[in-house]
Amino acid sequence: MHAKKVFAALAGSLLLLSCNCLTAFAEVALPEGAVKGLPEKLTAMDSDGNVVSSSTGEYFFHVENMDYGVTYTKDVQLMNLRDDKAYHIYFYVEPLFKNGEIDLEKGCECTFWLDGQEFYKGDVTGHGNIDLTQQVYDCGLYNPGDSHTLKCSVVWNNLDVLVGVDNGHRLIDINGEHVLVGSDDSGYVEGEIEFKWIFCAAVDEDYDPPKTGLFLAGNSFWLIAIAVLSVMTGGMLFLVFLKKKQKDANDKTNET
Repeated sequence: MHAKKVFAALAGSLLLLSCNCLTAFAEVALPEGAVKGLPEKLTAMDSDGNVVSSSTGEYFFHVENMDYGVTYTKDVQLMNLRDDKAYHIYFYVEPLFKNGEIDLEKGCECTFWLDGQEFYKGDVTGHGNIDLTQQVYDCGLYNPGDSHTLKCSVVWNNLDVLVGVDNGHRLIDINGEHVLVGSDDSGYVEGEIEFKWIFCAAVDEDYDPPKTGLFLAGNSFWLIAIAVLSVMTGGMLFLVFLKKKQKDANDKTNET
């Protein structure tokens, strides 16, 4: 990147990591019956094969050396692989910390969609049209075999969030890259932000597994089936008896 005598590199790190919270954060109230984590066979997996922790519900979305203006996306497939229970799946965002000359919390825009329907737009730490740091988002009811896609996009699209940077030397080259000078004239500025998504689930107590197959049929079916089998068995025994009687009669005729 060249800009005559004045130039600087910009670097950002967007981290969604599972780690101890470094700042005080109020506990989010979960829906009734919901617990952090995902029960067995309730699965959340992104397009890169990374899975949500089944025990803690925490999800890892890690981007290093972000480029300005580039959109980073993740598709997370939410699936219920059980055949006997239905669940609601929820998630929320927990901010951890930020530092550096680039305020990525204010400089990045985050958007969420569920099955293609946008439901959130705001900053990466969950403050937007809805506050994902204070309330959980219901990703829907998942009956056995159900699957839905949660999509997230993040783009660093605001350069007016630089802390201690001389904006008087901002330039734009042919590739649209912004060139700035840091507060210590080092020619390099960076930013880092860390937060995590937490998934939780609650079983749907009203779900009644469908009664399918012969062994799950009603009592009336079994009574009818037993009656039919009894009639058929009796009929077969009667025919065998008649044939045996006729055979005995023929044998006696032949003897005479």
